[in-house]
Amino acid sequence: MESYKLYKALFFAGSGWNFAIAGSLFVLTPWLHTIIGVEPPRYPIFIQFNLMSIFFFGCLQWMVARDPLNLRSVARLLMWAKFTMVGIFVFSLLTQASPKALAVFLLPGIAIDGGFGLIFWRFLVFSRSKPSYTMA
Repeated sequence: MESYKLYKALFFAGSGWNFAIAGSLFVLTPWLHTIIGVEPPRYPIFIQFNLMSIFFFGCLQWMVARDPLNLRSVARLLMWAKFTMVGIFVFSLLTQASPKALAVFLLPGIAIDGGFGLIFWRFLVFSRSKPSYTMA
């Protein structure tokens, strides 16, 4: 079942996910606080910096999808980034650092990112013993 073709498709899907989220939230930034039901942020540029990082992760996933074996180190970086985002989200839930409405809004995206983190981990395990010059 596992193949490089499958992982390439999953990396492309992850890239598309990040591009779609970054693009749609960038367009919705002025109305995002009313959509979520929280007070407006004091520093809206913080949201835009987060969206830039989401877009950048999409670019990295696109690169890995094109050459997964030679860019395993980038896949490792992406895996740890996804796990770190999930960890920070869980920490903010445990410490009640963010409003409940914001946590509910972010939960589906964080769950999907956690799933992609697991997929990246599985790819790293799958490709561990493969030579980097072949895709057979």
